[in-house]
Amino acid sequence: MKKAFLGSLILNLFVIAGFSQDIISVGMGAGTSHYLGDYNKTDPFYAPSPSFGGIIKNEFGLRTSLRYSLYYENLQGSTSDFLYLNFSPKQSFNKTFIDMSVALEYNFLPYEMYNIKKYNFSPFVFAGVGMNYLFNAEKNKFPVTIPFGLGIKYNIFERFSVGIEWSARKLFIDTMDGVETVYDSDNEPIIHNNDWYHMAFVFFTFKPFREKIKCPAYDD
Repeated sequence: MKKAFLGSLILNLFVIAGFSQDIISVGMGAGTSHYLGDYNKTDPFYAPSPSFGGIIKNEFGLRTSLRYSLYYENLQGSTSDFLYLNFSPKQSFNKTFIDMSVALEYNFLPYEMYNIKKYNFSPFVFAGVGMNYLFNAEKNKFPVTIPFGLGIKYNIFERFSVGIEWSARKLFIDTMDGVETVYDSDNEPIIHNNDWYHMAFVFFTFKPFREKIKCPAYDD
């Protein structure tokens, strides 16, 4: 499944690059990642860690696009930050990894990067499927993820846009933080689910290929 996902991702990138140049946009972003799991169960902004990466989008009209993303991520946490955890000795983790995903993005308003006076702003949501590559992991080096999120984008110049985005990644492993069972102050096991992480990003997007423009003399 993992090899098939990587193969499909690479194949789709070549297809959209070769046959749909006028509807491609590329972007770069930077922000922070936040771990949510056995150590931290409630704070979505816990232990911010630097993250950065890029996006390629294949647009389908003014409302939808298919987005391919690749991010370099870091997550960290420590049991010493949470008094209710009964760990002796204290435990911590710090992991770096590559985040890859394919997602469908939907604009709540009509949006067009070429138009800085009309269709130049929209909130959006997205959801898809992804996979990570964990550096120095003893097991589960390629966990599958479910990415989803929301954001706002705005055209600042022709073919240039800026935006902010908040997203979450649902993992199907419980070993991102190195812990599979934790106990409270009464030495009772705490029920837990698989780990998560959140991402807060600022991004810039550019449309490298000029879209075909109809000549007004030939309009009906």
